[in-house]
Amino acid sequence: RKSPDPSSSTLELTFATPVHEGSLRCLSLAASTEVGEPGSLLSCGYDEMLRTHDWHKHKTSIGEVRTPSDFGTPTASSFAPPPPSTLPSTHCVVGFSNGKIVLYKKRDWSIQHVLAGHEGGVGSLAVHPTGKMALSGGQTDGKLKLWDLTKGRLAYVVKIPPRTTNRQTGKSIFDPVCSLVWSKEGNAYAFCHGSHITVRDVSSGKELLDVDLPSRANQVTLMTSSEETSPYYGDLFVAVACNDGSLPVLAVQNVDTDEDEEEDMTRRAILAIEPVDSPVAGEERFKCIASIRDFFVATANSAGVVSIMNLEGAVRMIMDPSQLSADSEDEEDDSEIESDNEEEDAEEELAVDILQSTRLGSGARITSMTVWCNDDDDVLDEDIERSAEGLTEEDVEEKEDKGKGTKRKVKEIEVSADAVEKARELVSQAKKLKKKKEKKKSKNKNKSKSKKDGQ
Repeated sequence: RKSPDPSSSTLELTFATPVHEGSLRCLSLAASTEVGEPGSLLSCGYDEMLRTHDWHKHKTSIGEVRTPSDFGTPTASSFAPPPPSTLPSTHCVVGFSNGKIVLYKKRDWSIQHVLAGHEGGVGSLAVHPTGKMALSGGQTDGKLKLWDLTKGRLAYVVKIPPRTTNRQTGKSIFDPVCSLVWSKEGNAYAFCHGSHITVRDVSSGKELLDVDLPSRANQVTLMTSSEETSPYYGDLFVAVACNDGSLPVLAVQNVDTDEDEEEDMTRRAILAIEPVDSPVAGEERFKCIASIRDFFVATANSAGVVSIMNLEGAVRMIMDPSQLSADSEDEEDDSEIESDNEEEDAEEELAVDILQSTRLGSGARITSMTVWCNDDDDVLDEDIERSAEGLTEEDVEEKEDKGKGTKRKVKEIEVSADAVEKARELVSQAKKLKKKKEKKKSKNKNKSKSKKDGQ
């Protein structure tokens, strides 16, 4: 959670608690009936359990559901309709490692539909803003499927290009569709598989963007300005969390070109953060990225560093061709004369501004992240909330963001000793409570067994 005081540059830890045995596989937030408040949180674990959490009851889960025994591990989830819908979520879609997709009723978590899903497992899920349909991507079958949630049946199938072909069997080998996201209006969607990024228009099925990146993409998010007065209002951009530590931003539409002009002549993308100068990115790999609002995004890397970034500078550089020439001139001047003017340096246009950054845990890998933002314009700057991050370890300690990149400002954020102590205390209490429950359960089980043996 971002501190309500804008002058206090900290991300405040609200609560931390062990939830699942094993790693946490996916998180999703429901749309709330209360204005300005996040809905319930769903966590899906490697232990094949679904747990719901009330945001205001920090240390407790309000319910749990055991998944069908032969469905495997839940790998992706999304509520229908998803936030920021003004209507409350009534259903939840969960994809499993055996390929099945289950539509649950949120009120009692009973199963309404079981969809055939994908061969080889579900890689990603995204419910349309209306909540009436959902997209799913396969782990190994190379298919993107559109589902009619109102009727519980398949509506459309799209095949993605294979990564390679097995020479012995002749079978195509596909990269998993590891990320799917709808635009805010629901008129376009983006997905990634391997290093390939695609954005498609819903009504026409036309590919608005189809590119290969130098590195594998772990997650994608779509950005657009919500301000009608913005020069970028109506323009769509995609930001990508890459495995080499880079963060590219791409314009979906053509920029300042006529239909007769070649796209190669257009500056369509920029590396907001450049890749790590190393054969292996290691802890600098971006694992998660999610849009907050406009050009603000939240990211998480392999070292457990969560950051809030403003990518408006990158968008401005893409959309304004004069900015490119200005940057080139500045680079030439810098090579000849070294400037000592600090004010000029401070005014230098940056592709990314890292507003907040903090490290969670002792460096354990973040497996999932979901964010929520209050859309009220009056409180937006005071209330950007990070809803949850799926962790594999629970210790909280201070560390600065060590992400490498060029032309970016980093504000080093320190976690106060009180916040760290509070987090550790919460985790310790939760663990003690869990041990007591397990001990009591084991004791009752032994008593029951003794009675049966006596009879």
